[in-house]
Amino acid sequence: MTQIPNPESAPTEPLLTVGSLTALVTAVLALVVAFGLPVSDDQQTAILGVVAVVAPLVVMAVGRSRVWSPATVARLMSGRR
Repeated sequence: MTQIPNPESAPTEPLLTVGSLTALVTAVLALVVAFGLPVSDDQQTAILGVVAVVAPLVVMAVGRSRVWSPATVARLMSGRR
């Protein structure tokens, strides 16, 4: 039977938002360009485009593993499978 996570050990906010993940990559990209990594505008656009597609998938995968629907919790608490 699946175990319900202990509320004290569970993270209070299990998800990074897509915006924060995209902002992090944008900041890192700007930093490496400022320190001399030769990245063209087209390459920067391509990198940010990939991040815009991948970020929601990463957030979904992390969130799905840590979020329980009320119906699932009720089912597990009642002892039904």
